[in-house]
Amino acid sequence: MRRLRRTRHRRAAAAGDPRPRAAPGNGFRVIDNHCHVFTHAGIRPPVPVGGAAYEPPQVGVHDHADHLAALGCDRGVLVQPSAYGTDDHDILLAALRQRPEQLRGVACVPVGTPPGVLEAMHQAGVRATRVQDGYPGGVPVEAIGEVAAMVAPFGWHIEVWSDLRRHVDWFADRVRRCGAEVVVDHLGHLPSDQGLDTPAVRMLLDLVRDGQVWVTLSGLDRLLPAGEPGQADPDFASRWRAHEERVDERVAALVDAGIERVLWGSDWPHVGLTLPHPGPDTLLGRLHRWLPEEGQRQVVTGLNPSRRYDFPVHQNQ
Repeated sequence: MRRLRRTRHRRAAAAGDPRPRAAPGNGFRVIDNHCHVFTHAGIRPPVPVGGAAYEPPQVGVHDHADHLAALGCDRGVLVQPSAYGTDDHDILLAALRQRPEQLRGVACVPVGTPPGVLEAMHQAGVRATRVQDGYPGGVPVEAIGEVAAMVAPFGWHIEVWSDLRRHVDWFADRVRRCGAEVVVDHLGHLPSDQGLDTPAVRMLLDLVRDGQVWVTLSGLDRLLPAGEPGQADPDFASRWRAHEERVDERVAALVDAGIERVLWGSDWPHVGLTLPHPGPDTLLGRLHRWLPEEGQRQVVTGLNPSRRYDFPVHQNQ
């Protein structure tokens, strides 16, 4: 069944599928910078961490390949799921080893992880590790300096997932001194009502402008402010449009601050999301709205992640 689904994706592309695609053609290579997998043949999934924010979906590397094909992408980055914590990376590493030309990984390793373990992860395709307090199961954001010192010899970067309002008093200084590159997930995980003049958004823009962080354009569905009425509310459609417009404004400011520090990710399979999951058409529509020029998309979805995640940079990138 998986093979049939992938064949349909290839036939649609060959027939001139009229939908917008992430890939503009001409051999251009596109990278989805943020996804997760939870299963792998022959590997028993770990018991989810206590207080896990979601039930792990039963999706693996073949499902992820189908997802990439539906977007017109040919490469991707897999992030260790928060539900699997910091101790068991077996499924992530197996997926990377199965598709070494197409995939890179982001681990979640605690302070004190032995260099031999990090080396084995690097050989499998890991190029970063994550600190986060968005869901249970992460390494604390406050450990960014110690984690950076541990992984910097491998050239890894630190991925940060956190509502940056929690750390606005110290985050910028710590990033500037940590000694490793830093990628901020999900537009800073700041609700859309945090405008461009709010302290956390200003801090993020300054860090991008100064070449201190990268930022991933992803997670729009996670940024609806707390307390907003649900879909059953008669005003939800207009409120959602206003939410999208505020996120669009933030994206435009980040691109203007430093497009060479901007990445893009789908956030598939959208774990823990209470709203309906966005499909390929919605995700691609957002990408083209945020980056209307092909040259912009080549930088953000091709050149930047190729360099950040150690993929080969093709000549036309």
